[in-house]
Amino acid sequence: MNILHQIIESLTKEESRYYKLFAARTNNSAERKDIQLFDFIKKNHRNYNESEISEILYGDNKNSFYQLKNRVFKDLNKSMMLQHMPKEKDIFILHFVLLSRVYMRKGDVKLSFYFLQKAEREALKLESYKLLDIIYSEILELSYDMVSINVEDYIQKQRGNKLKRDQIQEIDLVIAAVRYRVKTAQNFSGKKSDVLSMLQKTVDEFTHNKEIPKSPKFQMKIYQAVSRILLQTHDFATLENYLLHTFDEFKKNKVFNKSNHEHKLMMLSYITNCLFKTGKLKKSLDYSEILKKSMNEYQGFLRDKYIFYYYNALVINYSKLDKKKALEILKEVKSNSIIKQLPTYTVFIYLNTALIHFDLGNYREANKNLSRLLLQDDFVDLGRSFQLKIQIASLIVRYMIKDFDTCELKIEEINKKYSEILDSEGLARDKELITIISKLLYCNNINLDKEVKERIKSLSKVITDDQSDDTDVINYNVWLKSLL
Repeated sequence: MNILHQIIESLTKEESRYYKLFAARTNNSAERKDIQLFDFIKKNHRNYNESEISEILYGDNKNSFYQLKNRVFKDLNKSMMLQHMPKEKDIFILHFVLLSRVYMRKGDVKLSFYFLQKAEREALKLESYKLLDIIYSEILELSYDMVSINVEDYIQKQRGNKLKRDQIQEIDLVIAAVRYRVKTAQNFSGKKSDVLSMLQKTVDEFTHNKEIPKSPKFQMKIYQAVSRILLQTHDFATLENYLLHTFDEFKKNKVFNKSNHEHKLMMLSYITNCLFKTGKLKKSLDYSEILKKSMNEYQGFLRDKYIFYYYNALVINYSKLDKKKALEILKEVKSNSIIKQLPTYTVFIYLNTALIHFDLGNYREANKNLSRLLLQDDFVDLGRSFQLKIQIASLIVRYMIKDFDTCELKIEEINKKYSEILDSEGLARDKELITIISKLLYCNNINLDKEVKERIKSLSKVITDDQSDDTDVINYNVWLKSLL
């Protein structure tokens, strides 16, 4: 595995721009060899020829080329750290500790203590007791050289912090037990009592500190652990009951506050999506309005971050209840300046618009929107398997408008462009569907073509229609059955 190539391939446009600014901080020459190497790898990562770029940059001097690769690797890592440090709070706090050590070595104990105090304030905001343990140890170490530090005060802080760390450790142990019990449970009947009784029993068995179950932090962690497991197992009936009960309990016990407000908004997003999956569309819309109202709480400081989830809830529900209204909402979203800035904006707009038109039988409109999506710069940033499924959706639409010549060219393009993933076991259905469409192009009557008919029936039975709805961009099962 070539780590340098993997790093460069994973970079977003913003990260690539940041790296170039970082690399050019001392010399902004257009002839910088590190930038030339970076651009060459970025553009040719699938057909990278190291000998070619080495020859261009250094001729026969391989040693200089390897030194250049090493420098690009180091600068990329520094650039990524600097760019993402403010987003990673733990690392951001640790960099204050590092600065404190730097000034300690320089003999400036006042500056060293200043940065440790700054680290302490940030760690307290984050409730990061592990980091506070490190910070208090550093301060007590510094007290040998700085007599003005109140050692007794920091000893008390360290002891209090240890008690909190012990409590957090016990919480983590209980949650580990809960995760294990939920994962290994064969099934629940979908009744909230089954899940809740199992959770209560587990908490009682593994909790020694009886104050822990009352802790809002503990309750929030339990909710996160259980909901993620149920989501991963696609047990939406149980998840729905659990989320609704937990949300009501959190409201009743006043668990929600400004510090965990994002968890409340995420829980409401989960609830709207879960109700959609269980077919309770009007109730899902009711909770989307609760989400909208909650987004405006605390002066709406998280409104912009969650507005996409609100509109997504409207679109998915109205795409089933009232497709024309769903299209109107998509037009509204299209003009929303906040959502326009999201990297998933074009996918959300064009894909949903195309799928609604497909369901309405407006295949030419569906084709127009999918074609636009495939031309967007953001399309190449999607995961390869998702790209493939969108390409197959476009192929299906082309078939429905009887554009068979383009279908033939598209099949050839897809097989060539996605050959490295089409042979994987997880995409066997997709590969078979492409084969079926290639045969349909030369089939005058499906019911008289035994091979095609059998292939359609076989593929429709690999997974259920509901599973196909979750997996495919256009439900393969439903579409294939509509052809018979």
